[in-house]
Amino acid sequence: MFRLRLPSLLCCLFSFVSDPCLASDLTRAEIEQRLSQGKGAAADFSNLDLSGADLSGLDLHGADFFSSKLAGAYLKGARLASANFTRSDVQSADFSDADLRGATFYAALLDGADFTGADMTRARIIGGGRGVKFVKAKLVDTDLGADPANQGMVPVRAELAEANFDGADLTRANFTHAVLTSASFTGAIVTGARFDYAVVDGSNLTLMR
Repeated sequence: MFRLRLPSLLCCLFSFVSDPCLASDLTRAEIEQRLSQGKGAAADFSNLDLSGADLSGLDLHGADFFSSKLAGAYLKGARLASANFTRSDVQSADFSDADLRGATFYAALLDGADFTGADMTRARIIGGGRGVKFVKAKLVDTDLGADPANQGMVPVRAELAEANFDGADLTRANFTHAVLTSASFTGAIVTGARFDYAVVDGSNLTLMR
């Protein structure tokens, strides 16, 4: 006879409240303990499953999230300057109002991630995801273009179909070779931005400034 464990049943019953059945390897208290023990050194969270974890407001400057799972994680207002999200899964993660200056999202999974109001100055985003939100985000000098190390090969690039850049500051942002189909740029600042060879089919580009 099939039996469903009670914790699993409760998780699924209350999935309308939070992301269903996400379980982080570390609690917020354990994450804070790691940070305090590190005495200001860059924290190593590589290869961990932090799905659904609450990292909001934490000082994670320079932290290493290489190949980590942060699906549905809550990082609102976190200090993540120079953090490494290479090969990480940040699908549906909330980075709103976070400090992501100089952060790296190389080959990251970005579907549904929310960067609303985040400071992503000089960040590097070479990953893929549908429906990513960059509303009113600051992406000055941000690189979303092809990886220069792969010139002459198939470009490794940002693929951000249906992304929302409404009201974002994209001054001098590099979108070379980026795939931006059906993206929205209403009210976005694009002074000095590069869209060389970018795919913008179906995108709203009429109200950029």
